[in-house]
Amino acid sequence: MDTDKRKDNNRRLAVIDTCFPWKQSGFRYWENIEINKQCRDALFFATYVYHDEFPAPVYPFSSFQEIAKKERVTDIYCVFLNLAASLLGCTSLPGGPKIPGSNPQWNLSSFMKERGINLHATLYPGGGLGPDTSSQALKMVGERCGSVFTNIEEVRKEISTSIFIPVGINTDFYSSAEKSIDGKLHLTFAAHRAVRKGFPLLTQVFNQLDDQFHLNIIGDWQNDLHLLTNTNYSFYGALPPERLKQVYEHSHVFIYTGTQDRYALDGFPTTAAADAMSTGCLLVSTNPRRDRFTLEAGIDFLEIDANVPSIMDTLNWITENRPQAMEIAKKGSASIRHHFDCKTVVKNKLSHIFSP
Repeated sequence: MDTDKRKDNNRRLAVIDTCFPWKQSGFRYWENIEINKQCRDALFFATYVYHDEFPAPVYPFSSFQEIAKKERVTDIYCVFLNLAASLLGCTSLPGGPKIPGSNPQWNLSSFMKERGINLHATLYPGGGLGPDTSSQALKMVGERCGSVFTNIEEVRKEISTSIFIPVGINTDFYSSAEKSIDGKLHLTFAAHRAVRKGFPLLTQVFNQLDDQFHLNIIGDWQNDLHLLTNTNYSFYGALPPERLKQVYEHSHVFIYTGTQDRYALDGFPTTAAADAMSTGCLLVSTNPRRDRFTLEAGIDFLEIDANVPSIMDTLNWITENRPQAMEIAKKGSASIRHHFDCKTVVKNKLSHIFSP
């Protein structure tokens, strides 16, 4: 970003997060590391200060107003609808329900108004943003933000000024790894447990596969492993980024069998899928949102329907056409590294935050 321009305008950025610094928060952790690199005087705050390593001090949210006055903060950046709504003091609709996960004790609206501070928010799926989120809630937050970044159509539709920016991936950390074209086909499934993730469907498929396939399962699925009769699998539970990277590097395919439900939105590709693709895994995935913003089916990944025949046909095609499949994986990895690179994502966000 143009740091000289920022200094000329006397702008100072503060990042506010919830539980931070926390490596398992995924893109938020990598994004904030990159913000620290590109905006060296940025200040970082957390409503709950966690203990993972981070290259800059992280202050408790309770000290925000005192430090913001002293350091002359002009702009705040945060992620997720519930945190943005909390900071803006609009945790509930007039006469309506509360935004899930929001907290009126985090209200900074009067302080921001008094100090002329602008709030900039990233509204990705989760964090209070789901299928039942009202258009009024989105408009209420959008009208009070200096800029809004998103990767889903629902936000773009309701906040006309919102800016499409995909989730940032640390492509330096999740670096490319050469995939073998011989031996077993290693599949990886990584997700937090939820009905929409489609784990029972995956087990139906995997139970019909022979010993050419091995499945890695990552996440809190310990109570669902009884669904598997095929024993060619490894269960890892939740993993830190360093171990996730190792599993992805030795996997050929990242498989996602999820569907849409009325409780939550998932972006496409999921953050875990993008991480895996960055290492060179072939994405085999449903696309319940029919998202065509960044990846092209058949070119960057293989799209499947949420049924056994579609998934079986695709996996069998991969085993019979391993070199061609790995070429698609390479194309997908290149697309992720081009569109999702955290360095580019943060640079774009900061350019909008610090625009006149």
